[in-house]
Amino acid sequence: MKKSLLLAMAMTAALAASAGNSPYIAHVYDYLPAPGQFVNVYPAYRPGYTQDSINAQLETALVGKTNATVSLGSYGGYIVFGFDHPVLNKHGYDVKIYGNAIQSQAVSDMAGGSCEPGIIMVGVDMDDNGVPSEGDKWYEIKGASYDNCQHGFEVTYYKPDEGKEKVPHESWSFINDVEYVYWTSNDQVDGNTSGYVWRNAFHSQPYWPLWIEDTVLTFRGTRLPNLAIDMSNGGGNNWFQPFFGEGYADNLPNAIEPGFKIDWAVDEDGNPVMLDHIDFVKVYCGQLAYCGWLGETSTEIGGAEDLHPDAVAALLGDVDGDGEVAIADATELIDLLLSGEVPAEIAWATDCDQDGEVGISDVAALIDYLLTDKW
Repeated sequence: MKKSLLLAMAMTAALAASAGNSPYIAHVYDYLPAPGQFVNVYPAYRPGYTQDSINAQLETALVGKTNATVSLGSYGGYIVFGFDHPVLNKHGYDVKIYGNAIQSQAVSDMAGGSCEPGIIMVGVDMDDNGVPSEGDKWYEIKGASYDNCQHGFEVTYYKPDEGKEKVPHESWSFINDVEYVYWTSNDQVDGNTSGYVWRNAFHSQPYWPLWIEDTVLTFRGTRLPNLAIDMSNGGGNNWFQPFFGEGYADNLPNAIEPGFKIDWAVDEDGNPVMLDHIDFVKVYCGQLAYCGWLGETSTEIGGAEDLHPDAVAALLGDVDGDGEVAIADATELIDLLLSGEVPAEIAWATDCDQDGEVGISDVAALIDYLLTDKW
């Protein structure tokens, strides 16, 4: 009879959206790419740049409607952004993240082409300070391939010596160093727990983020399997990358990418959570793979959009959805409890005592509100 909920504790009174909300990214809060061929290029690094300098570049590139893209590097590299308002959960597709995936018919019985999927995380501003901080809650969007992933995967990269002797690939002339950025992992990747991010002949700049002083970078999260197919019979210059379904970034072409649902959020154990809104979005590269002349698999982000920027939050206690809280809502709530099912679209409005569950105590809390006009 009861349906478990995890409620956002910040801004519970009424997340009212105004008609002035922008649907596009308004803030870039953080960016840390893993080593990769486009790092220090998109965005461009200059001597003396700091994290703030890089973030400012990204805000210039990604805020608003944009055609710019940013690379997240190899597995784990990430970006954190937000809008100028909380994104409300309207129990449909809520946010669309743009990438540069391409569809191909090269494999007739498989949907795919060129894709570099990123894992999506959503954050709730628990301390209501307007920026991602230590006390906030983060949840993974459960994509279509969630059950086929490695969870709790961890990879550590080690800063390379740029002056070391290169070790070229024995067959592929476009790979000039197969021992460039060394990595180790806590679980096997294609049978290995260590390897390298290779260097190619197309990008000669350092692949390590140069504004970062650390010589070791560790990333942890969910890793999607490596499914890319070399269509060139070992030549490394023609690849087909299968799509992973909905719930990822840079996985489906923008024309067919519907976005993700906040309802797909899960906690670290994979349990569904119910969020009435989100405040922040994090995307990190979800694969540790190398595809010949394409280079390392690296999620690219080209902006994001709130698909209902002017939505209005549900009113606590408005069980029947008529825009006001009245005795009819108590009657409706009792009927729902007797039926044993609370529709997702009104779940937040029904948890009147804010204890994370819907039960008879919520009826009492709702009646008490009607009598006292206080929650």
